[in-house]
Order: sequence, then C-alpha cells, then structure tokens
Amino acid sequence: MELMTPAPILESPPAHLPTGNLDIHVEASPNAPSITRIGVASLALNGLLDWVGEPLLEVSGKGWKLSRTADWIPVWENEHLTATLLAPFGERGLALRLEPRSPGRLQVAGNLEYLGLRRFREEKLDTTFRVSHDAWTGSYVLEARSERTLLALGLQADTTPSRADWGPQFVLEWASGPVTLYLGLAPEADGARTTALHLRRVGWETLQRKTLHKLALLSTNYTGPLYEVYRRHLIFSYFYAQANTLEGEPVLLTSRSPHYYVSGAYWARDGLLWFFPALLKADRKRAKEVLKAVFRRFARWPGEHAQYLSGPPLYPGFELDQAAAYPLALARYLEATGPNPELVAELREPLEWVFERVAQEKHPSLSLYRTFLSPTDDPVPEPYLTYDNALWAVALERLSPYWREPEMLKHEARALRETLYRQAERNGRFVFSFEPGGRYTFSDEPAGSLLLLPHLGFCNRQDPIWQATALWILGDDNPHHYKGRFPGEGSAHFPFPSGFGLANRILSGLMRPAGDALMVLEQAPLDAGYACESFDPQTGVGRTGAGFAALAGFITYALSASKTRGMPPQP
Repeated sequence: MELMTPAPILESPPAHLPTGNLDIHVEASPNAPSITRIGVASLALNGLLDWVGEPLLEVSGKGWKLSRTADWIPVWENEHLTATLLAPFGERGLALRLEPRSPGRLQVAGNLEYLGLRRFREEKLDTTFRVSHDAWTGSYVLEARSERTLLALGLQADTTPSRADWGPQFVLEWASGPVTLYLGLAPEADGARTTALHLRRVGWETLQRKTLHKLALLSTNYTGPLYEVYRRHLIFSYFYAQANTLEGEPVLLTSRSPHYYVSGAYWARDGLLWFFPALLKADRKRAKEVLKAVFRRFARWPGEHAQYLSGPPLYPGFELDQAAAYPLALARYLEATGPNPELVAELREPLEWVFERVAQEKHPSLSLYRTFLSPTDDPVPEPYLTYDNALWAVALERLSPYWREPEMLKHEARALRETLYRQAERNGRFVFSFEPGGRYTFSDEPAGSLLLLPHLGFCNRQDPIWQATALWILGDDNPHHYKGRFPGEGSAHFPFPSGFGLANRILSGLMRPAGDALMVLEQAPLDAGYACESFDPQTGVGRTGAGFAALAGFITYALSASKTRGMPPQP
C-alpha cells in the first residue's frame, strides 16, 4: 500500500462547467456567466497552459439560471439578460453573446491572476503581464511573458464599449446590446489580436451554426440506451480527452480538466482503450488523424505508465495493458473502416517498437508476459496478470487479418490463450495475478476487469470459468463490491464503486448488472452528471477522479456497444 499512488478522495465533487473545442478548454461556473480559466495544450511546454482568474471573466448580474444547448454550450439567463458562451468549432477562441431582455448597461469584468502550467499539479509560471490596445485590428491584448510571450489573449467586441478599463484587472461596459465579445488565443500577440478580429468577421450566427452542426454530427445514428447520458459523455470526452496543441498537432490526454488529479499527460490505455473507440464511432476522420499522430509520437515508449505530451516517459513503469492498446486500437479502426494496407504500412514501424518492448517481458519458457504495474497503475502482487495477457492475446488476434505475417500473430495469440487457461485458473475461476505454477491472487480491478473478457473476444459468455469469475466479482465475496442505492465494484486504488465498473457491467452483457449500471448513470449525481473514477454507493456523489474525460469516453463506448443477456445461473 505504501508504494501506491491512490486517488485523492473528495469530500464532494467540484461545481464545474467544462466547455471548449479541440483548440481551447474552458472552465466556467454553473451558477453565473463566469469563466475561471481558458487554456490550450502545448507540446513545447509538455502540458496545459491556462489563463486563470477568480474570475477571469464575468458578466455582471444576479439570479442566473443555467441551461446547456446541445449538452455543451452554456446559456445563463436572468430577468435582464441572456449570456451564451460559445467555443466555436475549428477556431482557437471564444464568443460571448450578451442579449438584453430589458434596457440597461452591460458589464463584463475580469481579473487575471496567473498563467498556469498543468500536468499532474499546476505550476504558477513566473511571468509578467503586458497589456495593450491594438489600433490596427481593434483588439485589446493581454500577454504573459517570461523572456518571450508564452500565451496571448486578444479580445474585441462587435460594438465599441462605452467604457474600457483594460489591464490584468479589466472592466468593459456597453450602454445597450446585444453585444458579442470575441476572444482569440495564440502563442503571441499578433496571432491573438488577428484571431479575435477573424472571429468577429465570421460573426456570431455563422460560428454558432457551424458548432451546432458539428455537435449534432457527433451523436448521429445512436440507437442505444440513455441517449442524453450518451451525448453528454460523448461531447465531454470528445473535447476534453483530446486536443489540438498550440503547435497544431493532435494529442490524446487523460483529461484537460483541472479537476482531474493527473490531467495534462498521455496514457495509452486512457487514450486508445477507453476514449478511442468512442472517437471512432463519432468521427472516423478525426480518429484516423489521431491514431497516426499517437503512434508516431508515443509508441517509441510503449507501455510506460504516463508520458509527456511530446512522448517521453513522465511517470515510468511498464504496463502490459497500455502496450496492448496500440495493436488493439489499430485493429478496431480497420474492423470499422475496412482493410487499409497503406495505413498498416505507415504504422508498421511504431508497432514493431511495441512488439519488441513487449517481447522483453516474455516468460522464459511460456507464452506469458509480465507487467510491472496493474491497470490502476499500482504495483502487482504477482507479475503475470490474467486481464493484461488476455488483452494482448486479443490485440494480436484481431490485428492478424491485416498484418503482413498473420499466422505469426495468430499463433502467439492461440498459445497465450492456451497458457492462460492452464495457468490462470484456480478453483474453477480466473485469478487476477499469478506466478506460473506458484502464488496467485483472487481480485479484480475495474480499470482492467475480467468482466470484459467475452466482450473483447477472449472467451464466450457461456464459458463456465468466466461465469464463475463474473459471479465472484459481482458478489459479496469480492471485498471491493459495494452495496447501496448505487452499487458497483471498486478497488484498493479507489475504495468505492467505480465509473469503470459501470462500463464493465454494461459490456459484460449480463442483464441484471447492466441494468443497475444504467440506473446509476441515469439517476446518480456523480460528477456534475459525468461518470467519475468512483462514487459514493449511498448518495451517488463522486468521491475520486472528477473531470475524467477518458472515462467519459469509455462510458460512451459501453452505451453504444451494449448487449445485455441473461445472468449466468447461480452455482
């Protein structure tokens, strides 16, 4: 336990309102039209770069009520005013629309406190702020500088303000409305001031129409359960589990949210196992772009616990399930879109890096592979994990039809499956971890659960060993099975029912557990309506891992792939 890095437990989840697009992320308040941070992903600085203020920008007024257009665009209303915050799709900026319902002045104020750089924790950068008004474009400009500008924000309105006190603490006023305020972000002032002008030229109506069209396309043709839950999780994961960096390159992240305790970095498992299948269903063109970028940038260090956005290890430690994420993600893409020899040839070298690294962990005489850390990123009791090895076998098998040497992958997958059935079964069910012919541990981790083996294709649901394993995981003998109004499975890493457990139950195809999971997603408060790493079994309130965008992607995928069947008989 002393070598674990468990999730920090929350007394209550934060009151937060994420929004944004692929270029910028925004944290707003559910209680008022108030923004606390606006940020971007940066390859150069290997993290998330945020303007932060309390508030950074706020519309004056009281008595606000919140709604969300398309489950993403915040709209605040009171008796005097409607304020809409739009992160236009395809743009590195924001548009804030103020529409009066009665006569009176409009005021927007802000207080820039610092520029923050986030990976796991946030660093307040030692910067100076330079403010200016640019007569050429008409933009007000804020720059955060060290020896050079790190991030700039340009701001202008479609109506000249009647009052403009411009600086790190600013006030802008208009005698009447409507008014649209445009904000552009860039690495320096020229890009910020011209981006703000560009947004103004495009105009509110066009920016809004384009964004609503994209949001609608993401959830087209969904026919599964809980459509609103599906769409909410899909959109959050789409914009917070990936990004276009300040340098214009796509990246995958565990989360862009400041409320997730290890945001701002790359995990292959989080990006490729949990989020990528949801992305593939929602936006195939983007999925291909991301897949190619991820293989090129990150596969040189396959299986590392966590990596910087530029690629190298951030938190070292080999994890077999993270290495398996690469061949399985490519296989899933090809299964969905059809054979693509050109893509396979392009990604062959990165996949060879993965195969070579995993081969270093092979047992001296058996088709089995070690892992250093488990799917919850903690040290393992024994080095061979049943789930991890099953995942590797499935990844090889599913990739084999598209590989130049298919029999090589098929042979290793068959040998690995046969070895697991000989070595990983004890007392009629699968163990969590083991030494061949030696010690073993009965357990399960929701982040890499044995409940998923039939869904992945390792075995079928009628397999008596798997059925016995599922009954144990979902039963009272499992010390991390939690009863209550909102039941579920957890682990030592997060001793509460887990959001992963909800996805696992749905994907297990077992009707009763899947039904309970759907009930939790529909009725529990969780984390502002989003699934979180874990939640209280009595209240349903999030206890760890708020703002977890990659998990939201996993929930999205589970809902879209759900197939419930009858529970196996009690032994």
